[in-house]
Amino acid sequence: MRYLIIGGGVAGTSAAEEIRKLDAESSITILSEEEHQLYSRVLLPHYIKGKIPRERCFLKKQTWYAEQKIDWLPGVTAVKLDTQNKFVAASDGREYEYDKLLIASGGEVRLLPADSRGTCYLRTLDDADHLLQLLGEAPMSASIVGGGFIGLEFINIFADRKIPAKLHMKEERFFPSVLDEDSSALIREKAEADGIAFKTGSTPEALEGLVGVGIGIAPNIAFATEAGVKTNRGVLTNEFLETNIADVYSAGDVAEFFDLVAGRQVMVGNWQNAMQQGRTVGKTMAGQRAAFELVSSYATNCRGVEVIFIGDVDRKAADEVIVKGSKAAGGVAQYFVRGGKLVGATLVNRNAERALATTTIKNREPYV
Repeated sequence: MRYLIIGGGVAGTSAAEEIRKLDAESSITILSEEEHQLYSRVLLPHYIKGKIPRERCFLKKQTWYAEQKIDWLPGVTAVKLDTQNKFVAASDGREYEYDKLLIASGGEVRLLPADSRGTCYLRTLDDADHLLQLLGEAPMSASIVGGGFIGLEFINIFADRKIPAKLHMKEERFFPSVLDEDSSALIREKAEADGIAFKTGSTPEALEGLVGVGIGIAPNIAFATEAGVKTNRGVLTNEFLETNIADVYSAGDVAEFFDLVAGRQVMVGNWQNAMQQGRTVGKTMAGQRAAFELVSSYATNCRGVEVIFIGDVDRKAADEVIVKGSKAAGGVAQYFVRGGKLVGATLVNRNAERALATTTIKNREPYV
């Protein structure tokens, strides 16, 4: 059996690790766009803030791949997929044959139309190194583009260093498709108190000086679409992370999968989801077919304000959103209900409700 994995991030590496546990002899090859062995994207902000050394970000040693008999090919990407003849043409000029293929290619950061040396992103370890270099040059001020989770990280980084910054975002508030006005206002007021100015309603094309950019990612799916793999926003899969093509699977940030808990197709771009999907699809690829089921969550802290998303928090997909608390009370919880069941929740400064909300969603219970 020949297993081929496109993507050396946590989804692809977790899948390879699980396959090897169940299949000691078959070949496993990982095509990894990055030159680094597996590291934690979650730890990058801690590295930038000086809370951990750079080497702590790495989750695998380079020797681990050889020890596991995994052929790890750094700096190699998929160019073309041929599902009929079962091979992938790669950027190194070689063709890699497979019996089972996993698409875990993640995504690329969306770039500003124009940028300069001072423009920085926060997706990869190289991005983190670049940002640290720029911060070492003692910038007098900074700009932030984007009001998502990466934007919140840049707020923390610049505020920690007492660097005045202006946040530019096209929306009028943080996460408008998810959060209500009070939830967003709690984050904004704390950021403003720590030296962050706001300019909403537009996204600048270019800024000078130090610029932190967080305007989303674009899934790497072109090669899959051209090969006849069904795609939408991402690679479409069922609950087993199987695509419409036999022996082709997908996991991680690139997968648009059928979520058994939410009851619909979703994309989830967080570490926990990618790792668990990798483990699950690894079992299926190795012959132990397993459905993926997880109430995923994402949590961050912006200037002391706890922000937690749990499950399916798309307002448009909810029948009802029940709000508890207020800005005046110092915390807001939103509960997303569909078909009489709780499917998602957002908690801003109401962390104590996280465990109960997660359990209620997992058990397909109504909100009470």
